[in-house]
Amino acid sequence: MSNVKALVVGVSNYYIGATNLPFCMNDVVEMKQALQSGMKLENDDIFILGELGDVKTDDFISALSDITNSTGINDYLLFYFSGHGTKIDNQHFLVFSDGIISTQEIIEYFERSSVKGKVVFLDCCYSGHFSISGTSTFSIEETVDDFAGRGYAVFSSSNSAQVSYGHPDKPISVFTSFLCDALKDKHIIKQGRVSLYDIQKLVRLYLEVWNLRNPDRQQHPIFRANMGGTVYFEVQDYAPFYTSRIYGEYDKYIIYNVEPLHVGMTKRYAVKAIMKEPLSLEEIGMVSLEITHKVKTAEVYDNAIAQNRLSGKLANIIWVYFGRDESDIVKNNYVCNTTWVDDTQDKKWWYRIDNKDTFILNGIHFKIFSYYDSLRNFNQENTGSKDDVISKTKDILATVVTLAEKVIHYFNEHKNGILTEEALVQEIESLIPEVNEYFFKSHNLDIPPDEIRDWSQACVVLIGTIYDFTLFYNKKYLSQRTPENRRACMEMTIKQYYSDLEKVRKLEEKL
Repeated sequence: MSNVKALVVGVSNYYIGATNLPFCMNDVVEMKQALQSGMKLENDDIFILGELGDVKTDDFISALSDITNSTGINDYLLFYFSGHGTKIDNQHFLVFSDGIISTQEIIEYFERSSVKGKVVFLDCCYSGHFSISGTSTFSIEETVDDFAGRGYAVFSSSNSAQVSYGHPDKPISVFTSFLCDALKDKHIIKQGRVSLYDIQKLVRLYLEVWNLRNPDRQQHPIFRANMGGTVYFEVQDYAPFYTSRIYGEYDKYIIYNVEPLHVGMTKRYAVKAIMKEPLSLEEIGMVSLEITHKVKTAEVYDNAIAQNRLSGKLANIIWVYFGRDESDIVKNNYVCNTTWVDDTQDKKWWYRIDNKDTFILNGIHFKIFSYYDSLRNFNQENTGSKDDVISKTKDILATVVTLAEKVIHYFNEHKNGILTEEALVQEIESLIPEVNEYFFKSHNLDIPPDEIRDWSQACVVLIGTIYDFTLFYNKKYLSQRTPENRRACMEMTIKQYYSDLEKVRKLEEKL
């Protein structure tokens, strides 16, 4: 059983004067198949209403109660509706066979539900006539795992003034056709997962093309969310590529790690080595030759393509970096490095020297890092305590992630056609000073101790991505980009934000 359950509703038959919609019962069948084949939901995880066309209000309320009672606090719930939608007294209603139910009341029901994440798909006329209560807020007391994917999102087939159409070439509706295509699309699957962000973005693309080809049947979808980040659905078995770890301890040195830096058909390694005792440059040169000899035949790769291309081939280039202890390696602070290349390489290029920091000694090419001691002292003097760095970093994250969700909300409203670009610029302008303040705070934190360095760096990268949100719709830089470029850059940065947030979530588990 997965941690995703779905309630799929299609109303084709009406007893209250509304026109019957025969394709809605087909929408149910199509949606169920998409959830099973694309989203990998089991049959028991999908609650269906309307396969025969009738859906009464009482049956819907009962099914809604049953599915929410069957889900846990860490589960995700999908609700899909296909049928008539109507507006009465400036409220939107879903129309069932024997009556109507307020769309906003259904959304608020999901908002109150203890299920972690809720996603609502509405395929009906005027379905964009709904609202959400603000944006998600990240608290310093919670973890990213608690925050990410928590909340609800609503994706409608049309805006508040548009009808939703049946497909001219298929016995289903236009929006459902595109939604099912997106749910089954293998090209948006990354590392065995697909995100709600990519699903709705692909459906938007399909509808943009539809609108160009069908100017008299325009459908502009509406997406709004009060959700931390986005939801990632596990849809494929995924085994990450395993990169071999080489470690060896010898009399005078330790091979701490061998990192692959392969390019094309050139097999390259960076070896991180720890000197177990003070060594002269002549001794370092002899050690580097030993290490080079050991590493020439190494088989270390960071992806399957490089492994298939280079397996069994001797290394062409090997750099050996020397530090005094593990902390030097973690912080990438080295006394020196040596370079070795084979006869297939341009030795004149790789062995170029300035006779100051780069030189040849006993046939070995050296590069000395003259700042090593000062940087080592600086790191030692400015490294903070684990608890203090974590506390201050989380304080910054709580603020900037909350601001990021506000920026994304305003950008979605721009895409929804609610905010003009000028209004979007004004909204983001009000957030820029605070984003800038906390961005610069993140660069004034103490250096993290080695044990939390990866998490700390991931947090700084995430904060930097959020800072990028302030660049594209900033009054200062508007003249440097076209509207199309601004939108594309914001879309890419939002996707990167979700990816960075997910990386922090995973590293946070190790704290």
